[in-house]
Amino acid sequence: MSNEANPFIALPAPRSTPYGKLRALGFPANEASLPLETDVVIIGGGINGVMSAYFLARRGVRVLLCEKAEIACESSSRAFGWVSELLLDPVKMPLSAESRRLWREVHEDVGETGYRQYGLAYLAEGQDELDFFQGWLDNVRGSASPDIHMMTAADVRTRFPGAAQDWAGGILAPSDGGTEPQLSATVVAQAARRAGATIVTGCAVRTLDIAAGRVAGVITEHGPVRAQQVLFAGNAWSRLFCGNHGIDVPQLMFHMSMGRTGPVPDGPAGAGGRDSWAWRKQLDGGYSLGRVAGQKVPVTRDCIQLFSRFLPAIKAEWRNISLSFGNDCYTDWRRPRRWRANDISPMERERVLNPVCDSGVADASLALNRQAFPAFDGAEVTEYWSGILTATPDNMPIASAVEKLPGLYLLTGCSYGLSWAPALGKMMADLIIGTPPSLDPNPFRHARFFDGTPIRLTH
Repeated sequence: MSNEANPFIALPAPRSTPYGKLRALGFPANEASLPLETDVVIIGGGINGVMSAYFLARRGVRVLLCEKAEIACESSSRAFGWVSELLLDPVKMPLSAESRRLWREVHEDVGETGYRQYGLAYLAEGQDELDFFQGWLDNVRGSASPDIHMMTAADVRTRFPGAAQDWAGGILAPSDGGTEPQLSATVVAQAARRAGATIVTGCAVRTLDIAAGRVAGVITEHGPVRAQQVLFAGNAWSRLFCGNHGIDVPQLMFHMSMGRTGPVPDGPAGAGGRDSWAWRKQLDGGYSLGRVAGQKVPVTRDCIQLFSRFLPAIKAEWRNISLSFGNDCYTDWRRPRRWRANDISPMERERVLNPVCDSGVADASLALNRQAFPAFDGAEVTEYWSGILTATPDNMPIASAVEKLPGLYLLTGCSYGLSWAPALGKMMADLIIGTPPSLDPNPFRHARFFDGTPIRLTH
Protein backbone atom coordinates (compact mmCIF):
# COMPACT_ATOMS: atom_id res chain seq x y z
CA MET A 1 0.00 0.00 0.00
CA SER A 2 1.96 2.97 -1.27
CA ASN A 3 1.92 6.49 0.09
CA GLU A 4 2.34 7.86 -3.44
CA ALA A 5 -1.11 6.89 -4.70
CA ASN A 6 -2.70 9.86 -2.93
CA PRO A 7 0.15 11.96 -1.56
CA PHE A 8 -1.75 15.04 -0.37
CA ILE A 9 -4.78 14.52 1.85
CA ALA A 10 -5.79 17.26 4.27
CA LEU A 11 -5.72 16.42 7.97
CA PRO A 12 -8.05 17.97 10.53
CA ALA A 13 -6.81 20.92 12.53
CA PRO A 14 -7.07 20.83 16.33
CA ARG A 15 -10.61 21.59 17.48
CA SER A 16 -11.78 23.68 20.42
CA THR A 17 -14.24 21.62 22.48
CA PRO A 18 -15.74 21.74 25.98
CA TYR A 19 -12.91 19.34 26.92
CA GLY A 20 -10.16 21.57 25.59
CA LYS A 21 -8.34 21.35 22.27
CA LEU A 22 -8.64 17.93 20.68
CA ARG A 23 -6.73 16.55 17.70
CA ALA A 24 -9.07 13.81 16.50
CA LEU A 25 -11.55 14.19 13.68
CA GLY A 26 -14.92 14.99 15.24
CA PHE A 27 -17.28 12.07 15.81
CA PRO A 28 -20.97 12.61 14.95
CA ALA A 29 -23.25 13.33 17.88
CA ASN A 30 -25.03 10.49 19.68
CA GLU A 31 -27.74 8.88 17.58
CA ALA A 32 -29.18 6.67 20.29
CA SER A 33 -30.00 6.94 23.96
CA LEU A 34 -28.32 4.76 26.54
CA PRO A 35 -29.85 1.26 26.35
CA LEU A 36 -31.11 -0.48 29.45
CA GLU A 37 -29.40 -3.72 28.45
CA THR A 38 -26.80 -4.94 25.98
CA ASP A 39 -24.49 -7.91 25.43
CA VAL A 40 -21.15 -6.14 25.92
CA VAL A 41 -20.20 -2.75 27.32
CA ILE A 42 -16.87 -1.28 26.22
CA ILE A 43 -15.45 1.48 28.39
CA GLY A 44 -13.15 3.83 26.49
CA GLY A 45 -13.27 5.33 23.00
CA GLY A 46 -9.62 5.13 22.04
CA ILE A 47 -8.30 2.98 19.20
CA ASN A 48 -8.41 -0.23 21.28
CA GLY A 49 -11.99 0.35 22.35
CA VAL A 50 -13.33 1.23 18.91
CA MET A 51 -11.49 -1.65 17.24
CA SER A 52 -13.03 -4.06 19.74
CA ALA A 53 -16.46 -2.55 19.13
CA TYR A 54 -15.96 -2.81 15.37
CA PHE A 55 -15.09 -6.51 15.43
CA LEU A 56 -17.88 -7.34 17.89
CA ALA A 57 -20.56 -5.40 15.99
CA ARG A 58 -19.61 -7.06 12.70
CA ARG A 59 -20.45 -10.40 14.31
CA GLY A 60 -23.88 -9.28 15.37
CA VAL A 61 -23.06 -8.74 19.05
CA ARG A 62 -25.03 -6.00 20.78
CA VAL A 63 -22.27 -3.70 21.94
CA LEU A 64 -22.37 -0.37 23.75
CA LEU A 65 -19.25 1.79 23.86
CA CYS A 66 -19.19 4.54 26.49
CA GLU A 67 -16.64 7.34 26.19
CA LYS A 68 -16.38 9.95 28.96
CA ALA A 69 -15.50 12.76 26.52
CA GLU A 70 -14.94 12.30 22.77
CA ILE A 71 -13.61 9.50 20.58
CA ALA A 72 -9.79 9.44 20.57
CA CYS A 73 -9.63 12.45 22.89
CA GLU A 74 -6.44 11.23 24.58
CA SER A 75 -3.56 8.99 23.49
CA SER A 76 -5.01 7.62 20.26
CA SER A 77 -5.01 10.99 18.51
CA ARG A 78 -1.64 12.02 19.99
CA ALA A 79 0.50 9.07 18.93
CA PHE A 80 3.43 9.14 16.53
CA GLY A 81 1.42 7.03 14.09
CA TRP A 82 3.99 4.33 13.37
CA VAL A 83 2.73 0.81 12.64
CA SER A 84 5.92 -1.15 13.13
CA GLU A 85 7.63 -4.34 14.23
CA LEU A 86 11.19 -3.09 13.82
CA LEU A 87 13.48 -3.91 16.78
CA LEU A 88 10.67 -5.52 18.79
CA ASP A 89 10.99 -8.68 20.86
CA PRO A 90 10.29 -11.94 18.96
CA VAL A 91 7.29 -12.66 21.21
CA LYS A 92 5.60 -9.56 19.75
CA MET A 93 6.12 -10.49 16.10
CA PRO A 94 2.87 -12.49 15.64
CA LEU A 95 0.95 -9.58 17.17
CA SER A 96 2.58 -7.07 14.82
CA ALA A 97 2.12 -9.27 11.75
CA GLU A 98 -1.56 -9.86 12.49
CA SER A 99 -2.12 -6.15 13.04
CA ARG A 100 -0.54 -5.20 9.72
CA ARG A 101 -2.74 -7.73 7.96
CA LEU A 102 -5.84 -6.41 9.70
CA TRP A 103 -4.90 -2.77 9.17
CA ARG A 104 -5.02 -3.42 5.44
CA GLU A 105 -8.44 -5.03 5.72
CA VAL A 106 -9.87 -2.45 8.11
CA HIS A 107 -8.58 0.44 6.01
CA GLU A 108 -10.24 -0.99 2.90
CA ASP A 109 -13.51 -1.54 4.77
CA VAL A 110 -13.93 1.63 6.86
CA GLY A 111 -12.43 4.39 4.71
CA GLU A 112 -9.42 6.65 4.95
CA THR A 113 -7.54 5.89 8.15
CA GLY A 114 -4.24 7.09 6.72
CA TYR A 115 -2.77 3.59 6.80
CA ARG A 116 0.16 3.21 4.43
CA GLN A 117 3.03 0.72 4.22
CA TYR A 118 5.76 3.16 3.23
CA GLY A 119 8.60 1.58 5.18
CA LEU A 120 10.42 2.45 8.38
CA ALA A 121 14.19 2.80 8.69
CA TYR A 122 16.63 3.22 11.55
CA LEU A 123 19.91 4.86 10.55
CA ALA A 124 23.35 3.97 11.91
CA GLU A 125 26.35 6.22 12.36
CA GLY A 126 28.85 3.43 13.07
CA GLN A 127 29.57 -0.25 13.17
CA ASP A 128 28.33 -0.72 16.75
CA GLU A 129 24.82 0.25 15.71
CA LEU A 130 24.98 -1.89 12.60
CA ASP A 131 26.05 -4.84 14.72
CA PHE A 132 23.09 -4.22 17.05
CA PHE A 133 20.65 -4.14 14.13
CA GLN A 134 22.18 -7.28 12.61
CA GLY A 135 22.05 -9.08 15.96
CA TRP A 136 18.36 -8.27 16.30
CA LEU A 137 17.66 -9.39 12.75
CA ASP A 138 19.49 -12.68 13.30
CA ASN A 139 17.49 -13.24 16.49
CA VAL A 140 14.09 -12.79 14.85
CA ARG A 141 14.68 -14.71 11.62
CA GLY A 142 11.59 -16.76 10.90
CA SER A 143 9.26 -14.61 13.02
CA ALA A 144 9.78 -11.14 11.54
CA SER A 145 8.67 -10.02 8.08
CA PRO A 146 10.95 -11.58 5.47
CA ASP A 147 11.50 -8.26 3.71
CA ILE A 148 13.33 -6.62 6.66
CA HIS A 149 16.94 -6.15 5.67
CA MET A 150 20.13 -4.34 6.51
CA MET A 151 21.02 -1.26 4.48
CA THR A 152 24.50 -0.42 3.32
CA ALA A 153 25.72 3.16 3.08
CA ALA A 154 24.85 3.05 -0.62
CA ASP A 155 21.34 1.77 0.17
CA VAL A 156 20.78 4.71 2.54
CA ARG A 157 21.88 7.17 -0.15
CA THR A 158 19.48 5.57 -2.61
CA ARG A 159 16.49 5.66 -0.25
CA PHE A 160 17.30 9.13 1.10
CA PRO A 161 18.97 11.04 -1.77
CA GLY A 162 18.58 14.33 0.09
CA ALA A 163 20.54 13.23 3.17
CA ALA A 164 23.26 15.64 4.26
CA GLN A 165 25.68 13.10 5.68
CA ASP A 166 27.05 9.70 4.80
CA TRP A 167 25.52 7.08 7.08
CA ALA A 168 27.23 3.83 7.87
CA GLY A 169 24.01 2.06 6.93
CA GLY A 170 20.84 1.09 8.69
CA ILE A 171 17.97 -1.33 8.81
CA LEU A 172 14.74 -1.10 6.81
CA ALA A 173 11.31 -2.69 7.30
CA PRO A 174 9.52 -2.06 3.97
CA SER A 175 6.21 -3.49 5.25
CA ASP A 176 6.14 -1.16 8.24
CA GLY A 177 4.43 2.17 7.91
CA GLY A 178 1.91 4.26 9.72
CA THR A 179 -1.58 5.55 10.11
CA GLU A 180 -2.93 9.02 10.87
CA PRO A 181 -3.80 9.30 14.58
CA GLN A 182 -6.17 12.20 13.87
CA LEU A 183 -8.29 10.00 11.61
CA SER A 184 -7.98 6.35 12.60
CA ALA A 185 -10.08 5.92 15.72
CA THR A 186 -12.90 8.20 14.55
CA VAL A 187 -13.20 6.47 11.17
CA VAL A 188 -13.22 3.02 12.81
CA ALA A 189 -15.81 4.21 15.35
CA GLN A 190 -18.04 5.42 12.53
CA ALA A 191 -17.76 1.99 10.89
CA ALA A 192 -18.56 0.26 14.19
CA ARG A 193 -21.68 2.39 14.51
CA ARG A 194 -22.73 1.52 10.95
CA ALA A 195 -22.27 -2.16 11.86
CA GLY A 196 -24.72 -1.78 14.74
CA ALA A 197 -22.65 -0.67 17.74
CA THR A 198 -24.16 1.95 20.03
CA ILE A 199 -21.51 4.59 20.77
CA VAL A 200 -22.30 7.20 23.40
CA THR A 201 -19.86 10.02 24.04
CA GLY A 202 -19.87 12.38 27.01
CA CYS A 203 -20.85 9.42 29.18
CA ALA A 204 -18.46 8.32 31.90
CA VAL A 205 -18.82 4.88 33.43
CA ARG A 206 -18.53 5.38 37.18
CA THR A 207 -18.34 1.79 38.39
CA LEU A 208 -19.08 -1.77 37.50
CA ASP A 209 -22.36 -3.29 38.63
CA ILE A 210 -21.45 -6.53 40.40
CA ALA A 211 -23.95 -9.18 41.51
CA ALA A 212 -23.28 -12.66 42.90
CA GLY A 213 -19.56 -12.24 42.39
CA ARG A 214 -19.65 -11.43 38.68
CA VAL A 215 -20.23 -8.50 36.37
CA ALA A 216 -23.89 -7.60 35.89
CA GLY A 217 -23.41 -4.33 34.03
CA VAL A 218 -22.15 -0.81 34.58
CA ILE A 219 -23.28 2.32 36.36
CA THR A 220 -22.79 5.37 34.14
CA GLU A 221 -23.27 9.01 34.98
CA HIS A 222 -26.56 8.76 33.03
CA GLY A 223 -27.81 5.58 34.63
CA PRO A 224 -27.24 1.82 34.76
CA VAL A 225 -26.86 -0.59 31.85
CA ARG A 226 -27.22 -4.34 32.28
CA ALA A 227 -24.60 -6.52 30.57
CA GLN A 228 -22.94 -9.83 31.31
CA GLN A 229 -19.61 -8.77 29.83
CA VAL A 230 -17.63 -5.54 30.16
CA LEU A 231 -14.36 -4.65 28.45
CA PHE A 232 -12.34 -1.88 30.04
CA ALA A 233 -10.22 -0.24 27.33
CA GLY A 234 -9.51 3.03 29.10
CA ASN A 235 -5.71 2.95 28.77
CA ALA A 236 -4.21 5.35 31.34
CA TRP A 237 -7.34 5.09 33.51
CA SER A 238 -7.15 1.30 33.83
CA ARG A 239 -5.29 1.08 37.12
CA LEU A 240 -7.46 3.74 38.75
CA PHE A 241 -10.81 2.35 37.59
CA CYS A 242 -10.00 -1.29 38.29
CA GLY A 243 -8.32 -0.43 41.57
CA ASN A 244 -11.62 1.00 42.78
CA HIS A 245 -12.92 -2.58 42.55
CA GLY A 246 -9.87 -4.12 44.23
CA ILE A 247 -8.29 -5.31 40.97
CA ASP A 248 -4.56 -4.71 40.59
CA VAL A 249 -3.46 -3.52 37.15
CA PRO A 250 0.33 -3.20 37.24
CA GLN A 251 0.99 -0.43 34.77
CA LEU A 252 2.63 2.98 34.75
CA MET A 253 2.13 5.91 32.44
CA PHE A 254 4.74 8.08 30.83
CA HIS A 255 4.53 11.17 28.68
CA MET A 256 5.41 11.64 25.05
CA SER A 257 5.74 15.14 23.56
CA MET A 258 5.65 15.68 19.81
CA GLY A 259 5.10 18.22 17.08
CA ARG A 260 4.40 18.49 13.41
CA THR A 261 5.44 20.67 10.51
CA GLY A 262 3.67 21.97 7.45
CA PRO A 263 4.41 20.38 4.06
CA VAL A 264 8.10 19.72 3.43
CA PRO A 265 8.88 19.25 -0.29
CA ASP A 266 11.51 16.58 -0.95
CA GLY A 267 11.55 15.46 2.69
CA PRO A 268 12.65 11.92 3.64
CA ALA A 269 10.50 8.99 2.60
CA GLY A 270 8.27 7.07 4.98
CA ALA A 271 9.22 7.00 8.62
CA GLY A 272 12.32 6.42 10.70
CA GLY A 273 15.09 8.08 12.65
CA ARG A 274 17.24 7.46 15.69
CA ASP A 275 16.74 7.50 19.48
CA SER A 276 16.89 11.29 19.80
CA TRP A 277 15.00 12.24 16.64
CA ALA A 278 12.46 10.61 14.39
CA TRP A 279 10.00 11.44 11.66
CA ARG A 280 6.84 10.22 9.95
CA LYS A 281 5.66 11.68 6.66
CA GLN A 282 1.98 12.58 6.93
CA LEU A 283 -0.66 12.37 4.22
CA ASP A 284 -0.73 16.15 3.91
CA GLY A 285 2.99 16.37 3.14
CA GLY A 286 3.93 17.54 6.63
CA TYR A 287 5.95 15.57 9.14
CA SER A 288 5.28 14.31 12.65
CA LEU A 289 8.43 14.82 14.72
CA GLY A 290 9.53 13.36 18.03
CA ARG A 291 12.03 10.91 19.42
CA VAL A 292 12.15 7.19 20.02
CA ALA A 293 13.67 7.28 23.52
CA GLY A 294 13.83 9.79 26.34
CA GLN A 295 10.25 9.96 27.62
CA LYS A 296 9.20 11.51 30.94
CA VAL A 297 7.84 9.44 33.81
CA PRO A 298 5.73 11.44 36.25
CA VAL A 299 6.36 10.52 39.88
CA THR A 300 2.82 9.44 40.71
CA ARG A 301 1.59 7.31 43.58
CA ASP A 302 1.62 4.34 41.22
CA CYS A 303 5.24 5.06 40.34
CA ILE A 304 6.16 4.71 44.01
CA GLN A 305 3.87 1.76 44.75
CA LEU A 306 5.03 -0.22 41.73
CA PHE A 307 8.71 0.70 41.91
CA SER A 308 9.96 -2.75 42.82
CA ARG A 309 7.90 -4.45 40.10
CA PHE A 310 9.26 -2.07 37.46
CA LEU A 311 12.84 -2.19 38.72
CA PRO A 312 14.11 -4.41 35.86
CA ALA A 313 12.60 -2.02 33.31
CA ILE A 314 14.04 0.99 35.14
CA LYS A 315 17.50 -0.56 35.19
CA ALA A 316 17.28 -1.39 31.48
CA GLU A 317 16.00 2.02 30.42
CA TRP A 318 17.37 4.43 33.02
CA ARG A 319 19.33 6.37 30.39
CA ASN A 320 16.23 6.82 28.25
CA ILE A 321 13.80 8.12 30.86
CA SER A 322 13.60 11.17 33.07
CA LEU A 323 11.47 11.68 36.15
CA SER A 324 8.92 14.48 36.23
CA PHE A 325 7.82 16.23 39.42
CA GLY A 326 5.60 18.87 37.82
CA ASN A 327 1.90 19.62 37.68
CA ASP A 328 1.06 16.16 36.33
CA CYS A 329 2.29 14.65 39.60
CA TYR A 330 0.35 17.13 41.72
CA THR A 331 -2.84 16.34 39.79
CA ASP A 332 -2.34 12.61 40.25
CA TRP A 333 -1.83 12.85 44.01
CA ARG A 334 -5.12 14.75 44.30
CA ARG A 335 -7.22 12.17 42.46
CA PRO A 336 -9.40 10.01 44.74
CA ARG A 337 -8.67 6.29 44.63
CA ARG A 338 -12.05 5.15 45.91
CA TRP A 339 -15.56 6.27 45.03
CA ARG A 340 -19.08 4.88 44.93
CA ALA A 341 -21.57 4.55 42.09
CA ASN A 342 -23.51 7.62 43.22
CA ASP A 343 -20.35 9.76 43.53
CA ILE A 344 -19.04 12.02 40.80
CA SER A 345 -16.12 9.95 39.56
CA PRO A 346 -12.58 11.08 38.78
CA MET A 347 -13.36 10.47 35.09
CA GLU A 348 -16.09 13.13 35.24
CA ARG A 349 -13.95 15.62 37.11
CA GLU A 350 -11.11 15.21 34.61
CA ARG A 351 -12.62 14.16 31.29
CA VAL A 352 -9.39 14.34 29.29
CA LEU A 353 -5.83 13.78 30.48
CA ASN A 354 -3.67 16.60 29.13
CA PRO A 355 -0.09 16.08 30.26
CA VAL A 356 2.24 19.06 30.18
CA CYS A 357 3.84 19.34 26.75
CA ASP A 358 7.60 19.76 26.41
CA SER A 359 7.91 21.81 23.22
CA GLY A 360 11.67 21.31 23.31
CA VAL A 361 11.25 17.70 22.15
CA ALA A 362 9.78 18.66 18.77
CA ASP A 363 12.13 21.63 18.40
CA ALA A 364 15.17 19.44 19.05
CA SER A 365 13.85 16.74 16.72
CA LEU A 366 13.38 19.29 13.95
CA ALA A 367 16.90 20.65 14.46
CA LEU A 368 18.40 17.15 14.26
CA ASN A 369 16.22 16.19 11.30
CA ARG A 370 17.38 19.40 9.62
CA GLN A 371 21.01 18.39 10.11
CA ALA A 372 20.28 15.03 8.52
CA PHE A 373 17.97 16.25 5.76
CA PRO A 374 18.39 19.85 4.46
CA ALA A 375 14.84 19.66 3.06
CA PHE A 376 13.74 20.63 6.59
CA ASP A 377 15.68 23.92 6.45
CA GLY A 378 12.60 26.08 5.91
CA ALA A 379 10.25 24.01 8.06
CA GLU A 380 8.77 25.13 11.36
CA VAL A 381 6.84 23.29 14.05
CA THR A 382 3.23 24.32 13.54
CA GLU A 383 1.68 22.30 16.39
CA TYR A 384 2.93 20.86 19.68
CA TRP A 385 1.15 18.23 21.72
CA SER A 386 1.68 15.56 24.34
CA GLY A 387 0.10 12.23 25.12
CA ILE A 388 0.24 9.38 27.60
CA LEU A 389 1.67 5.93 26.95
CA THR A 390 1.22 3.02 29.33
CA ALA A 391 3.59 0.17 30.09
CA THR A 392 3.53 -2.99 32.19
CA PRO A 393 6.45 -4.60 34.08
CA ASP A 394 7.24 -6.86 31.10
CA ASN A 395 6.42 -4.19 28.50
CA MET A 396 3.64 -6.36 27.08
CA PRO A 397 -0.05 -5.48 26.71
CA ILE A 398 -2.72 -6.82 29.03
CA ALA A 399 -5.50 -8.25 26.90
CA SER A 400 -7.59 -10.88 28.61
CA ALA A 401 -10.36 -11.79 30.98
CA VAL A 402 -9.85 -10.77 34.60
CA GLU A 403 -9.96 -14.04 36.53
CA LYS A 404 -10.81 -12.36 39.82
CA LEU A 405 -14.08 -10.99 38.41
CA PRO A 406 -15.97 -13.11 35.86
CA GLY A 407 -17.42 -11.05 33.04
CA LEU A 408 -14.70 -8.37 33.16
CA TYR A 409 -12.11 -8.06 30.39
CA LEU A 410 -9.15 -5.73 30.22
CA LEU A 411 -7.23 -4.22 27.29
CA THR A 412 -4.47 -1.86 28.36
CA GLY A 413 -0.71 -1.39 28.71
CA CYS A 414 -0.29 -0.96 24.95
CA SER A 415 2.81 1.12 24.38
CA TYR A 416 2.36 0.44 20.63
CA GLY A 417 -1.36 1.19 20.60
CA LEU A 418 -1.84 2.04 16.94
CA SER A 419 0.50 -0.73 15.84
CA TRP A 420 -1.39 -3.44 17.72
CA ALA A 421 -4.99 -2.23 18.02
CA PRO A 422 -6.53 -4.26 15.16
CA ALA A 423 -5.05 -7.56 16.34
CA LEU A 424 -5.82 -6.94 20.01
CA GLY A 425 -9.33 -5.67 19.25
CA LYS A 426 -10.11 -8.75 17.18
CA MET A 427 -8.60 -11.04 19.80
CA MET A 428 -10.72 -9.47 22.52
CA ALA A 429 -13.82 -9.91 20.37
CA ASP A 430 -12.88 -13.58 19.92
CA LEU A 431 -12.36 -14.10 23.65
CA ILE A 432 -15.60 -12.35 24.58
CA ILE A 433 -17.79 -14.38 22.22
CA GLY A 434 -15.91 -17.62 22.80
CA THR A 435 -14.30 -18.03 19.37
CA PRO A 436 -10.77 -19.45 19.25
CA PRO A 437 -8.53 -16.44 18.56
CA SER A 438 -6.06 -16.39 15.69
CA LEU A 439 -3.42 -15.09 18.10
CA ASP A 440 -2.13 -16.98 21.12
CA PRO A 441 -3.66 -15.00 24.02
CA ASN A 442 -1.44 -16.54 26.69
CA PRO A 443 1.35 -13.91 26.66
CA PHE A 444 -1.20 -11.14 27.29
CA ARG A 445 -3.02 -12.62 30.31
CA HIS A 446 -3.68 -10.28 33.20
CA ALA A 447 -3.11 -13.26 35.52
CA ARG A 448 0.55 -13.65 34.49
CA PHE A 449 1.50 -11.05 37.07
CA PHE A 450 -0.09 -13.00 39.91
CA ASP A 451 0.13 -16.74 39.15
CA GLY A 452 3.87 -17.23 39.47
CA THR A 453 4.66 -16.88 35.76
CA PRO A 454 8.27 -15.65 35.33
CA ILE A 455 8.14 -12.06 34.15
CA ARG A 456 10.62 -11.31 31.39
CA LEU A 457 11.22 -7.73 30.24
CA THR A 458 10.66 -7.40 26.49
CA HIS A 459 11.57 -4.63 24.10
